[in-house]
Amino acid sequence: MKTSDNNAWFPPNARLGIIGGKGEMGRLFRRFFEKRGYHVEIADLDTPKTAREVIESSNVVVFSVPLHLTVKIIEEHVDHLTGDHLVMDLSSLKVEPIQAMLKSRASVVGLHPMFGGKISSFAGQTIIACPVRVDPSIWERLKLEFEAEGMVVRECSPERHDELMAIIQVLFHLSTMIQGRVIRELGIDIEETLKYTSPVYRMEISILGRMFAQSGWLYGAISQMNPYTPRIVALMQEILGEYSQWLKNKDLQAFVDDFDRTKDHLGSFCARAYEESSQLLELTSGLLKSQC
Repeated sequence: MKTSDNNAWFPPNARLGIIGGKGEMGRLFRRFFEKRGYHVEIADLDTPKTAREVIESSNVVVFSVPLHLTVKIIEEHVDHLTGDHLVMDLSSLKVEPIQAMLKSRASVVGLHPMFGGKISSFAGQTIIACPVRVDPSIWERLKLEFEAEGMVVRECSPERHDELMAIIQVLFHLSTMIQGRVIRELGIDIEETLKYTSPVYRMEISILGRMFAQSGWLYGAISQMNPYTPRIVALMQEILGEYSQWLKNKDLQAFVDDFDRTKDHLGSFCARAYEESSQLLELTSGLLKSQC
């Protein structure tokens, strides 16, 4: 595959290949790029064309594969990527996948869609971008493709991305997994708890159920592969140790003081979150009543 200029990376001439195109996210972005005017081909485990064949016939290549296999699959195809390619990935971590793509001679942009593959609209959805090796004018044109469908594009370095995901994903995913594990260990019947629930509990338990309705491979990989996870886990253990000690000593004041220190750290966000969540709770209560 040879290109004469950078315009070949954009419609109407662009040929885009998605490696892992039959997965949920691969299907979503196939629809996105086809709507934007790209000719899209896919490669997956049982497609007529192999990944190498799709790469060699494409200008733009997108890796949309399971997180725990992303680096391995990219490295298997690095030699097939030339300086005439623009290559991207859609994984939840950025440092290692981008390092793998940079072993090629291609232009490289790391992407992380902050949404699942079942959304009905891209409007208002956030996509994080790490344009690490690409002509600025090319990146601006690509960025406009996402913004044209209503996406909010946030740029950062791969390192900062993974650090932020340690909070946005790892901390909250681990907390939710632990909650699910406690419920399992205690043998709690979730359906019974729903008979006695408050709207707040219903919303929180719905988030828990939403996570466990998805793939353990995804959440396990996000948690285990993030380089900042050990620090998060160590802090959680340390804090639980303190809570255990306060509980043992019946030290209510320690709980209150710790609560207030966190409240001060979060600042004005607390009041704003209270208002926003109250609005969501009203909507949730209305939906529940309509189902009764």
